[in-house]
Amino acid sequence: MAYTARESLGRGTGAPWCALDHPAGPRPFGRGPGVDFHPLTQKEYRMLRDRRARRAGPIAILVTLLMGPAAAEPISDPGVRYHTWQLIGHTIRALPQCIKYCLLGIEIRIRYNGYSVEVYFVPRVEHHMPALHVMESDRFPKEAYIEWAALVGRIQEELLDKMAEVVPPALGLPSVFESSGGRTRQGQYGRHQSTNFKEAELMGHPVAVLPALVDKNGDRTEDTSTSGQTGALNSYGYGGRGQGGSNDVGGFITAWTQWASGCFLEPNQCSGGPLFPVDIISRYFQIQDYINQIYAMANAVLNFKELVKQLRSISTKIADNAGGGGGVKIDRLLCPNDVRYFYPYYLSGPDALFWRSGWPVTDAQHTVTMLNPLSTDRIGKDAETWGHLYPRHGFINNDHPGRVAVVAAARGAHLVATGPAPLRPMLASVYAHGDWQNLSPEPTAYCAANIAELPTPIDAEGGHAHNIWPRFECPLSEIGIFVAFIPFRYCFTF
Repeated sequence: MAYTARESLGRGTGAPWCALDHPAGPRPFGRGPGVDFHPLTQKEYRMLRDRRARRAGPIAILVTLLMGPAAAEPISDPGVRYHTWQLIGHTIRALPQCIKYCLLGIEIRIRYNGYSVEVYFVPRVEHHMPALHVMESDRFPKEAYIEWAALVGRIQEELLDKMAEVVPPALGLPSVFESSGGRTRQGQYGRHQSTNFKEAELMGHPVAVLPALVDKNGDRTEDTSTSGQTGALNSYGYGGRGQGGSNDVGGFITAWTQWASGCFLEPNQCSGGPLFPVDIISRYFQIQDYINQIYAMANAVLNFKELVKQLRSISTKIADNAGGGGGVKIDRLLCPNDVRYFYPYYLSGPDALFWRSGWPVTDAQHTVTMLNPLSTDRIGKDAETWGHLYPRHGFINNDHPGRVAVVAAARGAHLVATGPAPLRPMLASVYAHGDWQNLSPEPTAYCAANIAELPTPIDAEGGHAHNIWPRFECPLSEIGIFVAFIPFRYCFTF
């Protein structure tokens, strides 16, 4: 009987051992595809484990196994991919169903102008808005997003290839054949083992700029700087970790691999690794190139002027009934945000130490949750469990590539949503919570609160993508001082 990941460490802990569970058997590192092997028996696995342990220690075993085997057969189908314009178009097509624009009531606000007290009635609204774009792929640069793969995917491919070349020798092991986290997918669905691997990436969605483009009358605002809470058009700082202000890709890769060589030996004694050269993204992804079209397409499906007209009509009726004689005050139509457009909030490549490792290297602090059979971190549809949030790495015990992508997306989003984690490079964001929309390989014109409720088609190349639509709530003006609230819920349809 072949020794499987589930037998070795239990639920969600198969990452270090998946190379030994490949249907074509383990491949000696440094050898290419096309060599026939057979799965290891449990006895053979233990012998190999003990022999490697005597040679290089337990952490070296982890490094050797996390690199993963090469694919048994090539995949020629290019899969479903998209450009930036298609990313924007498919997202905006879902606005009527996903925005969920509702009037929650009227805020009463007062302002003293030096001569008299002014009373204003300000609508308070809620709505959803695309904020983060999530990509899952079998390996880099196989992301479905073509421009992103050509730049960010290629950089991560080079980074991981360098890691495969440098890190194992630093541990007394030979360089490996390739750096994939586990090329475990077969060319034909149903012919591979249950443990699969996905990379995960999250970036700031360009359509998140929309609130800055719509003025109080529903027209295209003349202010194209998107200053204030919505953020600058190209803001690429890395939160509290300093600025990733470098275009030196080669220097980053060299520094990162030197850092990784020591961290794989003593991960608990490392400091933070070198920052990804995010400034290079601003040279190729400019939000200014898209803002006019984003407004035009969004206005075509939502009709902002009509929305403002209805808002004023309903709010005026409530204000008249409330008395006080004040007017309705609307200074904006959509709630602002501080999304960093095209910014990489999370990349699994620079997070290789954890995204390619299993428990206890990854999420040891959540061991109790992983051992709890009734834990609430399950990901799935109805009674089905496709995977769990913990441990948050790229290996998932599921034989359906579409469902594997769902679990990887949820894990990546959870990392960003829950804030900084030691040694794991990311930009924490409250926008990683919300409704989900499919972008690839089957775009949807609707959203679902549970990502597993969306279609899970199988992409031939393993490239999947989703949007996260968080909920926003705000008054449509912040004039004066808030004194009272009149609740009144009315949801618009488009």
